[in-house]
Amino acid sequence: MESLSNFERHMAGGKNRFNRISSKEWLPFQKSWFRYHNERDWIQSNLRFFTTKEETDFEIYYRGPSREIARTETSKLGFKLTRKGSFPKKDVQFAFFDLRSEIARLKATDWEAYRNQILEELRTLSGKMVHRRFIMVALPNIQHNESYYPIAWDLALRIGTFLTLKDEKIACLESETSANTNTFTPEGGHFYCLHFRNDENSGIHKTLPQELFRKIGQQNLPGLRREHLNSWFILKPQRRKKNEVLHPAKFPEDLADLFIQKFTRPGDNVFDPMSGTGSTQVSALKNGRNAYGTELSSFFAEIARERALSFLFEQSRDFPKKMVPEVDIIEGDARRATEYGFPRQDLIFTSPPYWDMLNMKGAENQAKRIKKGLRTNYSDDEDDLGNLSDYAEFVESLAEIYLDMLPLLNPGGVMVIVVKNIKKKGKNYPFAWDLAAKLQDKMILLPEVFWCQDDISIAPYGYGNTFVSNTFHQYCLIFQKPK
Repeated sequence: MESLSNFERHMAGGKNRFNRISSKEWLPFQKSWFRYHNERDWIQSNLRFFTTKEETDFEIYYRGPSREIARTETSKLGFKLTRKGSFPKKDVQFAFFDLRSEIARLKATDWEAYRNQILEELRTLSGKMVHRRFIMVALPNIQHNESYYPIAWDLALRIGTFLTLKDEKIACLESETSANTNTFTPEGGHFYCLHFRNDENSGIHKTLPQELFRKIGQQNLPGLRREHLNSWFILKPQRRKKNEVLHPAKFPEDLADLFIQKFTRPGDNVFDPMSGTGSTQVSALKNGRNAYGTELSSFFAEIARERALSFLFEQSRDFPKKMVPEVDIIEGDARRATEYGFPRQDLIFTSPPYWDMLNMKGAENQAKRIKKGLRTNYSDDEDDLGNLSDYAEFVESLAEIYLDMLPLLNPGGVMVIVVKNIKKKGKNYPFAWDLAAKLQDKMILLPEVFWCQDDISIAPYGYGNTFVSNTFHQYCLIFQKPK
């Protein structure tokens, strides 16, 4: 990771008009996930980042259980907190909504009424917000009995119809464990810190609220108690080998290992419809599972087959004769996955293109790859989803691919999709949430798990002007095919 001193040198002479804090304090806050340690540190860091002393005439709005902490920390910074239960008399430069304790007492059936109450409060408050200043809303998604409700996504999309959805941070908890062993509820826990802004795009660049509460009852997933899985984890991937570097967006085998070990048994079938360089297949073989997949690019399909077969050859002496896993990676379109004669699968594990982001010119990673003579996108094929320019068409097409391949998946089987929400040209596209909504037409959404990346240099996006995080968390969306 870039050292603080290097960052400070990089920003030397830069003017911070947003909050006046030093670059040394700004940098850590830009990471899109953080370990939550205690309430005071969390409240203090947000107040320091989202306020500036030049606006002491404006108030701070707080809703949550730690009002005394908020009042004390606000006072230290020279600001006034709006009186409890009262509407601000002055303009507001920062609003802090901590809804976690309220939601913990809420019944799932009461969510719609509660959500509408919060939306009305936010609509009213938005009229008092200083232009281009932030509202932060903290809340978790919730598990109730055997159903999972992504209420954080639901609320975010609805707020995004009248305020600008600017960013999200994931608060990672280290002490929470689940006593429920009948449903898939990962240990550890997390909650969302959603950031909205009152600005020139509010009400213009709208999010599209989705129906997120369909097919929500879990159905006795196989082997839930065999392997431990946290709701967030950090991976330190091994250095990529020569043929793996050729792919512009490869995920590590260690990532696939976690879910293959959790949701399958030795001898089960694992499938990746967008195989890339074969990470899923190598992981499946390593864990004694059969490995299958498709890959549109002939270039990458050949690499995937070579890697999988080389691994199988190298490890063949360690497999009992009757237990050598099968591998079959076909050069073909994922849209036709059900036509290639694959057997039924127990797990589909995959990571799709993140829209057309690899075709965006000028990105630092793109420049590095061009300099080395490496590919910057998956392919130039018109059937490649990574070449679609329209966001709605991209999400619809991708969801259709996944839903069409459900006949390949055994009833009760699991699909894991690694994605992230996307920032593009100053606008946020909630890709993970939109895709999850589409797939709930035919699949059951299970609690999401986060891959938190801690080995990437932080870039000073927005320094001195506004908050823009470095997106260092990936959603691992998990779905079950109904039995």
